[in-house]
Amino acid sequence: MFGMGPTYEAFAHFAHGGATVFFMVFSVFTWPMRKKNRMMYLLFLNMLYLAFCNCKDMVFLFGDLWYDPYITGLSVMTDLIYVPIMSSFFLEVVSPGFMTNRRIWSLVGPQILFLPLFIAFPSDLIYRIALYFSYLVGITVMLLLVIQSVRHRRFIKENYSFTEHIDVSWTVGGGIAVFLCMTIYLLVFSDETWLGNAVYYLMSFLGWVYLYFSSLKHQVVEVPQHLFFNLPWDSSEKDTDAISAEIKEHSEDVYAFIERGLAKCMGEDKLYLNPKLSIQDIASAIGTNRTYLSAYLNSELKVNFYDYVNSLRIKEACSVINENKEKISMQEVSDRSGFNSISTFNRSFTKYVGMTPSQYASRKR
Repeated sequence: MFGMGPTYEAFAHFAHGGATVFFMVFSVFTWPMRKKNRMMYLLFLNMLYLAFCNCKDMVFLFGDLWYDPYITGLSVMTDLIYVPIMSSFFLEVVSPGFMTNRRIWSLVGPQILFLPLFIAFPSDLIYRIALYFSYLVGITVMLLLVIQSVRHRRFIKENYSFTEHIDVSWTVGGGIAVFLCMTIYLLVFSDETWLGNAVYYLMSFLGWVYLYFSSLKHQVVEVPQHLFFNLPWDSSEKDTDAISAEIKEHSEDVYAFIERGLAKCMGEDKLYLNPKLSIQDIASAIGTNRTYLSAYLNSELKVNFYDYVNSLRIKEACSVINENKEKISMQEVSDRSGFNSISTFNRSFTKYVGMTPSQYASRKR
């Protein structure tokens, strides 16, 4: 039968062993980082639990335990607890500070209850319910992950002039990889093959390698909790329309004040040359708050903070290129224009100018 030969069996054992070593080693690596923030704490828990699950499977190397439905069922029940633990990690990345201990236990608890239930009443029904319940949790979290990553990105562009290492779009790719692992897991235990086992362990290993290194680079930013997992009428802050209406009650004074402030700090002082510039920095320089400034940009200039600042940086970049008679590197242009990375500079320049920086510089000459 396909996937049941000795070659596939050897490959499956090799993949299992490699994944086990990886999770054990990276549990040690993440141990000192667990106190850095909640995200790293949950990353450590994931690595530790996956190491435990992989080590636990070594019991199947002895005797005929592999063919014992009760032992196999216990093993699967234990593995499925990983799904809500993994989900907690993803939810914390896209909504920093949201996954408190109480919420983690609320998510993990129901899955844990299936284990003693199966021990007391071992049956295929409990086994299947637990399996598909975990899959349902995974699908739900995947949907929330996509929705919240979009909201997080919108918040970033409303408040920061850069996205490098603070954008959470990497979680979507990692989440899809882990979701595929879950799907393979379901298929593996419904129709056991060595090849299926090998693919599952290999994908799990590669997915968490990506998530591990992405987590190391990621910088957690404070996000207002009212933006996440609440209905609109539960918001603890006024929305943009309400604030815009409040501003317009005194529009002449407020708009004129912000306009003058922007002209000075951005036109004269060129604060946009700060690659780590945030909307709070500008609001403080003007003497207003970031909520009013954001509402002004959205309602009057029809632009978010990220695009507003980068449009000024592009104008600066064009001036740098035009003023330099000799050839200048695009990295230097990017640095002198206030961009945080060359990739963002190239992308933004092409968006606003309609050609790459190199093409623009060549046409000038």
